Amino acid sequence: MSVDDVKAQLGRGLESAASSKNTLQQAAATAGKALELATYTCQGSNHERATNALNKAQCALNEIELTIARLDAGTKLVDTYRSGL
Repeated sequence: MSVDDVKAQLGRGLESAASSKNTLQQAAATAGKALELATYTCQGSNHERATNALNKAQCALNEIELTIARLDAGTKLVDTYRSGL
């Protein structure tokens, strides 16, 4: 595999990562809206299952945001590596 082939493959990977990031951002936006509505609906509720569900939904949203940040960091590293080839 030549250096140009490696650069091309890395470029395709970066495009895929950008598409994945977009999908995750859309999922985070949708999940965030759903969580806001659920929080509003359960406001004042002391029901343990409702509280647990809201906490788990918030944790899931946090994980999506962390995944986006990790994807960004990885993409930057790959792009820097590709530029150095």
